[in-house]
Amino acid sequence: MRCVFYGTPGFLGRIESETRCGFWAEQPVDHGFDQQRLIDIDLARTPAAAAAKQIGWNEVQVDDCFTGPNGVVAGTTLGPGWPELLLAGAVYLERRFVASLPAALRPACPPAGAHGEAYEYTTAVYRPDLDDPRAGNRYTGHCAQIIQEQGTLAHVAVYPPGTSQEPDVRPVMMWIDLASAEQCDAGTASLTTIGTGARPKRGALFLISGQLPQP
Repeated sequence: MRCVFYGTPGFLGRIESETRCGFWAEQPVDHGFDQQRLIDIDLARTPAAAAAKQIGWNEVQVDDCFTGPNGVVAGTTLGPGWPELLLAGAVYLERRFVASLPAALRPACPPAGAHGEAYEYTTAVYRPDLDDPRAGNRYTGHCAQIIQEQGTLAHVAVYPPGTSQEPDVRPVMMWIDLASAEQCDAGTASLTTIGTGARPKRGALFLISGQLPQP
């Protein structure tokens, strides 16, 4: 139905090919550049590749690097591409791939030293071949609190991802239709936990952050 990704810092430690590499999820100087802690990934195994039928959806390992709202570069930014080598960045690992790793290699979510809830470091991509209004949509997790509600419409305070536990952070105020897949992850098995009526008023709100490219 969808791919869910957990964000972690990434420090490039080994290059095997144009897309295959090994990375550390912690500062390598803290453990003496221990080669046993490298996580091997193929940066070509992404949702965009699955949507283009280059790989199966069960083969997705990492999220794409893509341009999100307001032109912000999002997703996986680490890359061994030559000559545009990026030694450190973000890596968004697919949750089933994370579960397949040895326990000692699974990155913490939220990452060590983070200032937000785990869902603030989580993204989701829905398969484009679904019979679902979310088909092909990307969503990013935020901490949010409902201030006012009118039916399915809610006036919410939304914290930038990874900031909800910072002492001086100021949320962004917005009105959103919590039943609209064009605005947030809404529907069956939604990752959004807040809602109008009897649902919780503070928690996860997965806002739309783009769409998969058309194959």
